[in-house]
Amino acid sequence: MSFSLTETFSSRTLLLFLVSNLLLWENAASAPTCIKRDLDTQKSLERLVKLAAFVSNIIHMQAGEIFTEFDKQYAHGKRYNDRVPDICPTDFFETPVNKEQVLKSNPEVLLQLVYKLLYSWADPLHHLVNEISIMQGDPYSVLYKTRQMKVKIEDLTEGIKIILSKIGEKANESYPAWSGRTALQSSNEDVRCFTFYNLFRCMLKDSHRIKTFLEVLKYRIIHENNC
Repeated sequence: MSFSLTETFSSRTLLLFLVSNLLLWENAASAPTCIKRDLDTQKSLERLVKLAAFVSNIIHMQAGEIFTEFDKQYAHGKRYNDRVPDICPTDFFETPVNKEQVLKSNPEVLLQLVYKLLYSWADPLHHLVNEISIMQGDPYSVLYKTRQMKVKIEDLTEGIKIILSKIGEKANESYPAWSGRTALQSSNEDVRCFTFYNLFRCMLKDSHRIKTFLEVLKYRIIHENNC
């Protein structure tokens, strides 16, 4: 029997590796990221950012798999893509709108954006997992993959928070509460189904942004060796 990368990859192992590597940062625990670093600190930073970017790429791939599967099983023929989309849980964030803005963003700012995007999905994903189990049809595959993705997002969120704390940055966890729970629990099956569809679409969009921000951070730290 063969398994996909997202099924065999252990995000818990990744987080443990992330934390263990952060021990190498002790000499620069509260130092700004833009100061000149010694070789060991620079190399450990490169490994951490590579790891975070790798995890984010897995999350993005899995978000794509889930959206495609849900669309095929529950949204086929319903023309959901033609409807005016509901607001996403992270639409109120100010984020770079193009590649040029991303490249000009301060690394600390990008890390905070990544954390905000990840953290803001905690509540929606919790309710997604709870509610999708009672969907009509056979939701097991979508539910299983959503649970996997939820764990990876939680692990990456904690990893980014640790990185922020080690560079003297405090992770901001003060955001407006998610307001989409009522639609997700609607007695109208079409309303519920469209809400799921929209949330999976939003997750795919945000996972792409997270992946992009971390790839830019990786490039700048490894190839530019500065901020």
